[in-house]
Amino acid sequence: MMELSAVFHGVEIPECLLATELQHHRAATLSQARTLAGRALATKAVLLARARELDLRVIPERNSQGQEETLDEALIRAVLNEEVEVEPASDAEIWAVYDGNPDGFMSPPLLEASHILIAPADESPEALEAARRKAEMLIAELQANPSGFTRMAATQSACPSASEGGSLGQLRPGDVLPVIWTALIAMETQSIGSKPVPSEHGWHILRLDHRTNGVRLPLDYVRPHIAMQLEARSWTRSAARYVEALLAKSVAKPGLCLSENGQLENGHGVVARVDGLLGNALSDAKVAYEVLSKATRARLDQAAAREGRMPSDYLSGIIGTYLSQADDEAWTQLISRLRDSQDPLTDSLELIVARQLPPQQVTHTLIKMRSGKQVTA
Repeated sequence: MMELSAVFHGVEIPECLLATELQHHRAATLSQARTLAGRALATKAVLLARARELDLRVIPERNSQGQEETLDEALIRAVLNEEVEVEPASDAEIWAVYDGNPDGFMSPPLLEASHILIAPADESPEALEAARRKAEMLIAELQANPSGFTRMAATQSACPSASEGGSLGQLRPGDVLPVIWTALIAMETQSIGSKPVPSEHGWHILRLDHRTNGVRLPLDYVRPHIAMQLEARSWTRSAARYVEALLAKSVAKPGLCLSENGQLENGHGVVARVDGLLGNALSDAKVAYEVLSKATRARLDQAAAREGRMPSDYLSGIIGTYLSQADDEAWTQLISRLRDSQDPLTDSLELIVARQLPPQQVTHTLIKMRSGKQVTA
């Protein structure tokens, strides 16, 4: 039995694969999430198909965290690198970004700070809580006598900086733990933090000794950074347009198919096979007409007679219209009809005729008059 499938952007996608992908897309409704999941999988399919057309050979790479990309991810990366081109940012564009951000492109502030580290006796919650209470007690003492900070650091701090009165020297972002830097940035110069700051090492009592605010960096210094940002944005827009073009091409000529594990099928899916069958039917509409059921041929005969055409020619027109206008919903319905079909051509044609022709009008005798006349409806 054929697995349930749906068509998105001309790509045949198994329902089981769609259900897995659905988990990665949040939306207001299930229908919207399904649409997003279908688009994501269709995008993967058209990019992998393009990689196959280009006969690309790739080696998966690792990111900064040491995670290795899959072969499909490597192929998609290679396609985009090969086909998406971006013009370098112009001087005018770079200047517009720089001039339009008068408060941006600043050097980081330079801080001078000191601290007292109160480390817990061990890793137990009780020891950590005892260290916190001690740090709060010492802060209360310092609020009454701020000048005692250096002496207290020398006698109480568990950090090697105790020998320097707790001084950490000049600091830039990255020189201390983020939680410490965040706390220092929020403090006033020559002030002592009102609450101890926790870290993996214990509790920190902080004092901000001096601050030198950042200055605006010259354009030549930040030019490479701005150019890189502009080119990255331009590349993203170009890549999006490139993918849209591939999806539009897939819609116009459907046939790609993903397997249940998300791989691009080497063969053709149901849509591609049906497309081929219908193409053959177009080339010999008389044979196609003969495989239809008696009732369907009657509908065709009636419709063709109204336009003064041969039934086989009329059928040929219907098939051509379907192939040029069928959307994802139409292909999905066709796949569903053909799940267990023993005669795909006949079943395909039957569905197409049913979709595109109105029901046959049948007359019924309601009253037979004595004169022999009949009233029909």
